[in-house]
Amino acid sequence: MKPLFKNITKYSDQSYQQFVDFHTNKYNNSYKFYTIIISILFVYCIILNITQKNIGLSLLFIGMLVGYLMMRVYVPAKEYVKNKKRFSNNKSSFFTFTFYKFFFTVDSQRFYYMKLHKVFETKEYFYLYVNEDTAFLVSKNGFKLGNSNDFSEFIKKKCLLKYSKQKEKEQ
Repeated sequence: MKPLFKNITKYSDQSYQQFVDFHTNKYNNSYKFYTIIISILFVYCIILNITQKNIGLSLLFIGMLVGYLMMRVYVPAKEYVKNKKRFSNNKSSFFTFTFYKFFFTVDSQRFYYMKLHKVFETKEYFYLYVNEDTAFLVSKNGFKLGNSNDFSEFIKKKCLLKYSKQKEKEQ
């Protein structure tokens, strides 16, 4: 089978940090929104039980609220440290992406376009998310076969409802 595009991307601390910043900005607002909504519901339950003079249940909801808020801070921080440690061990790794009609390969692993979670295009990269938290970084400068503009049109057609091009922020 003849490849349509070939890309060699260098993963470095800088490229990983760009991805972490992108990912945090992309998903942080919804994370905060859900945290606020659930916290408001807990506070409502606490106030309702205090007005009903049900102190035991009020204390239970206070404990649940504190535990929930601690988990909302602790779990992402732990995940960030784990990912940072994992990628800091792989300084300046090179990955070869070969894109075919129905799938792409990363070194020797095969991935199908229809199974991608999301695809984002930024000024410098394509982020091919295989799940909600893990993505391949494909550099726009790394194309050895084809170019980034043609690849953008190709991946947009393959992942029509999953594709999003990020507008650049004016500074």
